[in-house]
Amino acid sequence: MKIAFVNDTFIEGRGVDTVIYELARRLGKKHEVYVIAAKIRGFKEENFKIIKIPSEKLYTGSLKDYFYFNKIKKLRKEILKLQEKYNFDLFNVHHSALNPAFKGLPTIVTWHGSPVTKNLARKLLNKIVLRTLRRNKKTIVISKYLAMELSRIIPKSKIVVINDGVSNEFKPTWQDKNYMLFVGRHEKHKKIEEIIKLSKEVNFPLFIVGSGPLTKKLIEYSKKIRADEVKFLGAVSRKKLIKLYQGGSFFVSASKWEGFGLIFLEAAACGKPSVAYNTCSMPEVIKNKKTGFLVNSYEEFKEYVKKLIRDKKLREKMGKEAFKFSKKFKWDKLSKRYESLFKKSIKNG
Repeated sequence: MKIAFVNDTFIEGRGVDTVIYELARRLGKKHEVYVIAAKIRGFKEENFKIIKIPSEKLYTGSLKDYFYFNKIKKLRKEILKLQEKYNFDLFNVHHSALNPAFKGLPTIVTWHGSPVTKNLARKLLNKIVLRTLRRNKKTIVISKYLAMELSRIIPKSKIVVINDGVSNEFKPTWQDKNYMLFVGRHEKHKKIEEIIKLSKEVNFPLFIVGSGPLTKKLIEYSKKIRADEVKFLGAVSRKKLIKLYQGGSFFVSASKWEGFGLIFLEAAACGKPSVAYNTCSMPEVIKNKKTGFLVNSYEEFKEYVKKLIRDKKLREKMGKEAFKFSKKFKWDKLSKRYESLFKKSIKNG
């Protein structure tokens, strides 16, 4: 098979881009694989080739979003040129907003979901984009939660659930250096200010990995409340990220939305329990009171964090359960499910 994985970015440290990387380097062992993106940083070619295209980010959260359809037209021209040159058997597109550019081409979209927004224009655009998935024979979603959400728009028979996975590089060393860890983009729905406040109130170190549009405000907030135990580490290499997971005591996230929650599984694979809100896809990646705690309020969040801080044996016990649970989500197995679906799709035309 000649497969093209497509996204507007291919940047190390971004969740969706990590999924593409893990799939491409595995399927590339047996097939001819390419990654097509506009913004590329960090990832090296490994059993696949990278193709950089001139394109803009389709969703920006600004007035530029009103030029979405013009951007799609330009993107389609680039994609058609590439199809003429390479004759791909299948495009696996990892951003639903790109789907209109692939009309008439052999395409399977992997939908990673989209956080709830109050922006009416963005809501309308999201609905329009998701409805274009109706013409695709199959759409992959990364969680049961997203399958339920998408089934309101397209038939259930067209939806296939294939979870994200964790590579074997994420493994436990059973170290515990007395800090809680957060990894993720600094966006509104992540509610990072809650865990900064939490670190201050429980007097326990918090390491924050990642960056985003709210980074500056979060640093200012941390200084304002004198949360001296909070460290902003910014973007880190994959190797450094794994070491941070391995050295932490447990993982925390106050996010109110996750399409899947790969960060919780990465922590679990490194033998660390997690504390998160009991919403969206979180129950699919955290087994309450076994591999971590699912909470329904900030006070409950603080209560369970205090419990883990006090009881090192409890976090060790839950960490071992988390590690066992993470083995269900291995990329080697999940990439074979992608491969099987791709083959069926190509065979059936």
